[in-house]
Amino acid sequence: MIGEGAVFVQIPDDDTRKVAPRRTLLVLGSAAAALLVFLFGVGVGGGAGPEAIAAAEASASAAASAAASASDAQRAEVDAEAAALAEARKELEADEAELASDRKGLRARIAGVAEKADKVNGRAAAVKTAEAQMDQRESEIAEREAAVEAAEAAAFAGGAEEPVTEEPADTSTSYDNCDAARAAGAAPVYAGDPGYGSHLDRDGDGVGCE
Repeated sequence: MIGEGAVFVQIPDDDTRKVAPRRTLLVLGSAAAALLVFLFGVGVGGGAGPEAIAAAEASASAAASAAASASDAQRAEVDAEAAALAEARKELEADEAELASDRKGLRARIAGVAEKADKVNGRAAAVKTAEAQMDQRESEIAEREAAVEAAEAAAFAGGAEEPVTEEPADTSTSYDNCDAARAAGAAPVYAGDPGYGSHLDRDGDGVGCE
């Protein structure tokens, strides 16, 4: 199959190659016919002088020489055309070989591009999957944080609804302040313990001198 870059060469057929020999034969035949006609005319006329015969022979010789020269020129022309045809065929084969090599290289490049495209698509799919997993994890973390916040809010609300009942303090033991309680080794002082008083528990959580 000839590619687009190939060189088109018109190869002469057998009829074209036979034109030159046919032309040579025609020239030679014409010269021979002229000579026969002349000789026949001489015979019919009852003879001719030596000058006429010599002229006829010279004319025939000139015709033969011209025919030979024409044949040689035509043969040289045919040889030149054959050489040009061989060179054109060689160039055509070189162009076809180069075109085949270019096509092979192009196929290899196309295959390489397709392989790279598959790798890129695979990486894109992996990134998309990782992003989906990350979104799911973030959603789970957000749900857990919301659950923790809700639990903390519920615990805080429950603690506010149930205030600590302050039991009557033991009046036998009392501390003027937390320093005195710490000095006595009683800190922290819990509600119901000897020496507990509201003046020691400022936040009202039932534990004084925290």
